[in-house]
Amino acid sequence: MLLLIGGTAAYHVRLEAHGHVVETRHVVTPWGMAPPFRRLATPAGAEVWFTSRHGEGELKRSAAFVNHRALLWAAHTLQVDGILTWNGVGGINPLLRVGDLVVPDDLIDWTRARTARTGRRPAAPWSGPFWPAGREAIVAAARDAGEERLFDAGTYVVTEGPRLETVAEIEAAALVGADVVGMTLAPEVWLAAELGLPLASLCIVTNRAAGTAWRDERRDFSPRVAQRALGLLLRAADLLLTPPS
Repeated sequence: MLLLIGGTAAYHVRLEAHGHVVETRHVVTPWGMAPPFRRLATPAGAEVWFTSRHGEGELKRSAAFVNHRALLWAAHTLQVDGILTWNGVGGINPLLRVGDLVVPDDLIDWTRARTARTGRRPAAPWSGPFWPAGREAIVAAARDAGEERLFDAGTYVVTEGPRLETVAEIEAAALVGADVVGMTLAPEVWLAAELGLPLASLCIVTNRAAGTAWRDERRDFSPRVAQRALGLLLRAADLLLTPPS
């Protein structure tokens, strides 16, 4: 079974619009209680776990305070086979507009104080931060859904938070090749790799990064971001879970 981790606006998502909630699990981990996990049965016949990394009903914890170890350990406890996430990001690449989709294939980790280990020996050899099959499924799902502003590769730079980045920091990130910026994919990807859980991400550009808003001054952190992202990840999950004919 796959796990879908919701990011921006996931705390407002209506799961009932996407399927039937079969059960809810509350998992206690060595690092405290994980956020609730909902098992969702979709109209297509697939079943996935879903959780919101920022809390339910409201934004209860900002990116810098997400308990990634508890979340990923709970996923490991529930024996998921892979993880698909969505992440709201700031656009750095000049080509990106608010609302664009990016499926990252690389990552720069500029965090400093986050714990990226559970103490387990890595379950598999290091093969890069993102799950190739998961990435391919997300790209295919977005294309099947008619998404026109889709970038099938890109580099995500992770910053510490909770403060936003300075203009100079964004300029530095651009110089080293970052396309988008956010605060949640690390240590998530490192913990997932350590626990043998392949992970792929769908990034939605919610705003332009500091100093670049003149390219597109819009901002979108609304519930429609979550509804759109969840729909696409469920399409991707169906592709991954449906045996080839």
